[in-house]
Amino acid sequence: MIKLIIIDDEKHALITLEHLLEKFKDVEVLATVQESIHAKEIIEKLKPDLILLDIEMPLLNGFDVLEQFKEIHFKVIFTTAYDQYAIKALKVNALDYILKPIDAKEMREALDKYNNNQIFTTHEQLANLAKFNIGEMLDTLALSTSKGLLFIKIKDIMYLTASSSYTYVKMVSGETHLVSKSLSNFEEVLTDYPYFFRPFKSNIVNLHFVKQYIRGEGGELIMQDNTSIVVSRTKKQEFLNLFKKI
Repeated sequence: MIKLIIIDDEKHALITLEHLLEKFKDVEVLATVQESIHAKEIIEKLKPDLILLDIEMPLLNGFDVLEQFKEIHFKVIFTTAYDQYAIKALKVNALDYILKPIDAKEMREALDKYNNNQIFTTHEQLANLAKFNIGEMLDTLALSTSKGLLFIKIKDIMYLTASSSYTYVKMVSGETHLVSKSLSNFEEVLTDYPYFFRPFKSNIVNLHFVKQYIRGEGGELIMQDNTSIVVSRTKKQEFLNLFKKI
């Protein structure tokens, strides 16, 4: 049985979620919390397994609520209306979220992830989230791998390669990590880092590790590890414009 608390400043959202969760026999809703300033006290008293936590709330937003905890003994699924900034913060830190309005299928999928130990909520994720919350540029990316969470330095990514709905992340150290996220997911996360470029639908490269450009209809890039990556014809000029030439 998943013991769960719902935190949302909108009364109708609390009612809707509580009714939705009544459909699932493996869930017990311990409490619903409308005023986020009381969330910490209720969480510590009831000790839930999982929290459904709204992001945009008055007084304390969802990120602020979590910053109050020295120890995290529960998992978190954020609930939010579409907010590009907030969702990017969650993606960078491999935190789980559901977009409002929430339907039964999405909720079931999220609960199944919890049951399969695929939801992570760690201090390092939340520390990075706090930086994001005050507008600092993050240097760390959390990768959700088959072995758990892996924290890597963004500047040390050499290139990324799509493989169906998965992505291979090649590091400058030579390590390769397989992540169950699409390349488009990574592209959205890396847009604020100008040294990343998507030369072809299957790859994103770190321009710092491009060793050579070979001319062609689109051309190809030779990376520091001698891997060849195609440049599409439509991206050729955009790529060449990134560099000063002598």
